[in-house]
Amino acid sequence: MKKQAIIDLLNQDLTGEIEAILIYMRDSFVTPQCRPSREMEEIAKDEMRHAEKLSELIVDLGGVPSMEHRELNFGKGGPKGYLRRLIELEKGAIAMYKDHIAIIPDDKIKKLLTHILHEEEGHLEEFTEQLREFNQ
Repeated sequence: MKKQAIIDLLNQDLTGEIEAILIYMRDSFVTPQCRPSREMEEIAKDEMRHAEKLSELIVDLGGVPSMEHRELNFGKGGPKGYLRRLIELEKGAIAMYKDHIAIIPDDKIKKLLTHILHEEEGHLEEFTEQLREFNQ
């Protein structure tokens, strides 16, 4: 796989992280102070660290980090709707990281992406648990 193809994949990952940061922070601000709002903010900070590591890796490979994001969908209907949307985002990130880990041949990159993948799986568990608590 050519270096530019790897950079392009990493920029896709970065775009997803930026989208998550913006949505999680916004949702944490508009959700009344409670466990989910605090958790949204903390997970947004994790996503910021992911974006930083991905950006450093892109630069190390000779690329330029893309600071783009898709059109933002914050979810609807208050905290429950926001959590449903965050669960969708985490599932999408998990699938993307798994795909990229499978096709990128570089072990150093795979190690970083695997670390991020495990954190995304933890985020999915946390958001799923919070939604379950809201539904009780």
